[in-house]
Amino acid sequence: MQSAFAIVAAMSTGIAFQGKPVPKFEAFRVPATAMFDGTPAAPQFKTSSQSEFRTMIRWATRKGPNFAGHYTIAAWGCGTACEQIVVVDLRSGDVYEGPFGNLPRAAIYLGPNVDETKTGMFFHRDSSLFVARGCPNYEACGTYYYEWTGSEFKLLHRIPMKPLPGTEPEPSMKK
Repeated sequence: MQSAFAIVAAMSTGIAFQGKPVPKFEAFRVPATAMFDGTPAAPQFKTSSQSEFRTMIRWATRKGPNFAGHYTIAAWGCGTACEQIVVVDLRSGDVYEGPFGNLPRAAIYLGPNVDETKTGMFFHRDSSLFVARGCPNYEACGTYYYEWTGSEFKLLHRIPMKPLPGTEPEPSMKK
């Protein structure tokens, strides 16, 4: 059995795991016509949670697109080494939920040998691939590869990471 550190190290180099190739940002490039450089539309909040974080979402959209050509991923903290996100279409202002509620960083549960910079969220302005390394909603630590479809995240691949004994989140931490 491979250690969690070996799994994270393998993912950072892009090698295949368990016979399935790891998705790469280059394979999910958006066409040049999808790139957006105009004035962002005002976010259209659909849920009370989105409205609750409206300041963070508006602030992120003012910076312009950072994902899949004409979208912005707005992220904010939800506790120690934890993040929440939404995706905003800068053309229409539509706001979409992320693929998880909370993403605590895997390093918390995988021990001192995990490089903190290799956990979290990874995405590019010119790609529709979104990678999350952590423990979504304090469960199932792993590396998750999603494709953004334009309205939701489609899970492409998951590589589990096993927490070290005694480092699993307490039930009281789960939300």
